[in-house]
Amino acid sequence: MDLSKAKTVLIMTFLFLNFFLLYQIFEDEGKGSLSTFGRKEELSRLEIALYEANLFLDVPLPKGGIQVAHLVVEPFKFQLDELAIELWKIFEGRENTTLPTVEEAADKADSEKTGVNKYAIGEYELIVRKGGSISLKLKEGSKVQNSNSGSREEIIQSAQERIEGISFMKNFIYDYVQEGQKGPVLNFRQEYDSFPLYAGYLQLFMHGHKPEECYLYCLEPIGFAEQKREAIPPSTALLRLIEAYKGGVRQARIIDFSLGYYSQEYDAERWEIPPVWRIRLDNGEVYYINAFTGNLER
Repeated sequence: MDLSKAKTVLIMTFLFLNFFLLYQIFEDEGKGSLSTFGRKEELSRLEIALYEANLFLDVPLPKGGIQVAHLVVEPFKFQLDELAIELWKIFEGRENTTLPTVEEAADKADSEKTGVNKYAIGEYELIVRKGGSISLKLKEGSKVQNSNSGSREEIIQSAQERIEGISFMKNFIYDYVQEGQKGPVLNFRQEYDSFPLYAGYLQLFMHGHKPEECYLYCLEPIGFAEQKREAIPPSTALLRLIEAYKGGVRQARIIDFSLGYYSQEYDAERWEIPPVWRIRLDNGEVYYINAFTGNLER
C-alpha cells in the first residue's frame, strides 16, 4: 500500500470513529443526546464540522441532562513559613531535616507596586502573587542534583508520594501529564464533592524523580449555590469549541471531555465559579466551555 492510500485509509478510519461515537450518543434515549439538533441530518453536520476543524473524537461524549449549581469559593489562606517549608519538602523530600529559613527577597515598596512578593528559601525562590498564585523554583544559576530517571509511572508515583500528608493538598489528585522541554510536567487538580475543581491546580516540572519548578493555585470551597440549572448538552459545548478553535492546520484529537469547575484567578474575598465542560486535546491545549452560557472561559 502506497503512502497516499494509507493516508486515505487513516482519515476514513478517524471519520468512522467520530461518526460511531456521536451516533451512540444520539441513540442514548436523550441522555447526552444531541438535543440541540434533534435530527440525524444535523448529527452529520456536527461530524462534518469536526472534520473541517481537523478535530477527532477519541472519547465518547459524557451524559447530558445534568443539574448543577455554581460553586462558592474563597482564596486559600496560609501562613507563609508553613507554606514555604511544605513546598520545599516537595522538592527536597521529607527525610531532609535541614530546614532553611525564609527570607524576604525584595523591598516592600516594589512588592506593593507589583503585587508580587519574593522570598528566598535556601537554593529556591518563592513567589507569591496578589491574585493568589504561588510558584517555587530554583534560583538562577542553581541546578537540580542528579535524580534517577525512571518510567513515567514511577515519576508520577514519586510526585504523588511527595505531596502526601501536606494539609492544604489533601483534596489534590493527579490529573494528567504533559511533555515539557526538560522532562514531564505533572498536573494535579483539586476536587470537591466528587467534582473536579480545575481552578485549583498544582503543576510540577520534573527532573527525573525530583521537581525543579512548581506552580500552585489553591482554593477553599465553601459549598454549592442553592439554585441548580441544567448544564448545556456536551454536544453544544463541542460546537462551541469548534467555533472557537483556531488550530485546524494540524490534526488534533479530543482525549478528555468532562464536567467540573473553573474560573480565572481573582483577588477577591469570595466568588462563585461556574460549571464548565473541559475539553482537552492531545496537542496540550485545554478549553473550558461555560456549562450554563456556552461561552468559552478565558
